[in-house]
Amino acid sequence: MQEKLNVNIFGRIDMKKHLTMMIMLGFLILLPQSAFACAVPVFRYALERWVPDYYEAVLIHKGKIAEDDPAASLLRDKTEEFLNLQISEIDIESSTEDEIKGLLGDKVPATLPAIALWYPWQKGRAAPFWIGEFNTSTVEALAQSPVRSQLGERLTKGQSGVWVFLESGNADKDKASLELLKQVLEEATKELKEMESFVDESEVPGVTYEFSVVSVSRSNPQEEILRTMLLNSEPDLQEYKDEPVVFPVFGRGRSLYALVAAGISADNIRETIAFLTGPCGCEIKMLNPGVDLLMAVDWDTAVMKFYEKFYEEYYQMEEPQPELTSVFPEEPADAKLKIEDSQLKTQDKVAGNEISSMGLDSDNGLINATDEQAKAVEGKERKLRGFGVVGTTAVSLGGILLAVVLGTLAVSRLKKGHP
Repeated sequence: MQEKLNVNIFGRIDMKKHLTMMIMLGFLILLPQSAFACAVPVFRYALERWVPDYYEAVLIHKGKIAEDDPAASLLRDKTEEFLNLQISEIDIESSTEDEIKGLLGDKVPATLPAIALWYPWQKGRAAPFWIGEFNTSTVEALAQSPVRSQLGERLTKGQSGVWVFLESGNADKDKASLELLKQVLEEATKELKEMESFVDESEVPGVTYEFSVVSVSRSNPQEEILRTMLLNSEPDLQEYKDEPVVFPVFGRGRSLYALVAAGISADNIRETIAFLTGPCGCEIKMLNPGVDLLMAVDWDTAVMKFYEKFYEEYYQMEEPQPELTSVFPEEPADAKLKIEDSQLKTQDKVAGNEISSMGLDSDNGLINATDEQAKAVEGKERKLRGFGVVGTTAVSLGGILLAVVLGTLAVSRLKKGHP
């Protein structure tokens, strides 16, 4: 049974996703270590470092599914593009009743093919929290929804957290809780904005404190999977069907925990804000509360953009250097020309005298010098060069020997007790 579930019908490894992840990991390793110090806020650390956990899905069918099946092809494409979902399959015809019940419990679907969804392994293994028919519309709903798209867009732009407000259906309750939530978030954001000037951009580029709220109706069919995902993330949330529920989402789409009914209070909201914007005390993701949502978002590219901008501003955009000038007043241009002309004439005169003394003429070339004279000049140059090397070596050796002799005499006197 286990072997069947481990067979991925959409089989090949997503090399593009794995390559992106490896590049991102290498890039982060090369960053200054101070960037990951404890001063990094939780929401930003989670966005940069906490890879989303994978949901488990099992395709339940009777007989083989054609490879060109529209739903199968669409799901294959979706899982290859950033969706944190792993797919396995089970064939009812080749599986025993015990195997099926052991996997699905009493939730065996009446209509096949169907797809069942589990939370990531970190939440333990239980019955699937959602089962639906396997078709193209189901696959689209699994991969994304309007609210999840908003979550991904806002979080990748750097928001500290997006608060999903699940309406109760009671207008008065929803209005009171929503107004309180927005008021506290506005006050806290204003306070945090005043602290932004104290954030060291060289350590955490692009950090800004901003929160937003997105409301979800319990009757919206487009958000059925999101609602089910959120309401089953904690064991007792289904009991509050007539109460508003708030889910703070941060990092790479991680739902922290639920605030329910009277739990949507100013103190609880502020406590949650303090956790999200406070220093990352525990870097191990599994030791922090919450569950990742099923979302198709290119998180790595979003994080890279923060650092691309950072390096452009701090490392690549060099300020133009000021032109170096003399501390002395500049001479007039005419005076400079006269001095340069005088220097050139002097150099020409000296060169002419040297050429004449060697029997040379600057216009007609060699006129008086014989072969013997040329050889004599060359010999003198060799002697001078030879003396330079030998002389330098001799002086150096002499200095070393003198230092050794003087040092030996000094040590000898000290050993004998002479001052």
